[in-house]
Amino acid sequence: MEVTILHKNLTKKEEGYFIKYLNIKTEAIENLLTKFADDAAILKASVEKFEKHDAFEVEFCLTLPAKSLVAREASHQINKAVDLAKDRLLSQIKKHIAHLRKDRAHQSIRDPEVKKISQVVEHK
Repeated sequence: MEVTILHKNLTKKEEGYFIKYLNIKTEAIENLLTKFADDAAILKASVEKFEKHDAFEVEFCLTLPAKSLVAREASHQINKAVDLAKDRLLSQIKKHIAHLRKDRAHQSIRDPEVKKISQVVEHK
């Protein structure tokens, strides 16, 4: 997985901390993307500091061969924003991989008819 880092309005210390913390947290994302080729997944991580609100906005944009996934979070702490955005991205990746495997478990939540049919089949 290739990682591109963008930052805006950060000090050198905050920038170094973001890069170091991001390298630790991207391991979980890479573990889910083992089925894809190394150059097939491109992660664009961007962080912006808002001086007025003393907050950070972190955005992860993961480009896969069939889909692009985006997770954006804001927090007053840079590590909390990275953690929240990473968690959102991980859940999207898991759902996308289940869709690629044609795992239908996630459809029963949205479609009540599928849920009723599966309950009838289980009772027989």
